[in-house]
Amino acid sequence: MKPVIGITTFWEKKIKPDRLYNLVSHNYIKSVYLAGGIPILIPLVDDKEFSKEYLETIDGIIFSGGDDISPLSYGENPIRHVQTICQERDEFEIEFFLEALKLNMPILGVCRGMQLMNVGLGGNLYQDINSEIENSLGHFPQGTSPHNLYHQIKIDEESKLFDIFRKTEIKVNSFHHQAVKKRAKDLKETAWASDGIIEAIEHEDRDFVVGVQWHPEDLTIHHPVFLKLFRASREFSKKK
Repeated sequence: MKPVIGITTFWEKKIKPDRLYNLVSHNYIKSVYLAGGIPILIPLVDDKEFSKEYLETIDGIIFSGGDDISPLSYGENPIRHVQTICQERDEFEIEFFLEALKLNMPILGVCRGMQLMNVGLGGNLYQDINSEIENSLGHFPQGTSPHNLYHQIKIDEESKLFDIFRKTEIKVNSFHHQAVKKRAKDLKETAWASDGIIEAIEHEDRDFVVGVQWHPEDLTIHHPVFLKLFRASREFSKKK
């Protein structure tokens, strides 16, 4: 049987202000089933027992991108560049991540999802790259299509990411203004942009806990090589 892959969602009120929706980009769903998995959406709920039942149902999980993680989650007050946060999502996903980690469940963190992994394990973030890092690259080209490759990254040869792509340099898209600053002790850096921004992390002691700062789900149609990342997480899900 194909592995069941959970995908986290976010709350949205803009469609109808008097209603709350759980949403996620369809590109996550498409990437999972193109890689041979069965996608299932994980709603944002505040019932811990309910979320544990989801962990019993799925074989792997993708923590999707989205709003900024509140700096309060890592002991800081927000600077003015932090505009969109969801405390409920932060709390739910950190708890969900830590429970999945206990189970050695295959985990893929995408953009915010990678940052969440770091915060959940005790690390912190640059709240805004361009205002905190001198001579930083552009990392959020708002007028660029999501499937366009934007900058290069270097990959550590001693990493799962290198095992997946078999290259020390690849081009990726980029849509983030926050990034990993102090890395959590259980994680290691595995890829970097030329300005030093950490572009990928993985857990030191788990089979497959990988975070990437770019958005591979938006690249899999135009750049099928990025399906390798979803196929790799699927393979570890089958071994769970």
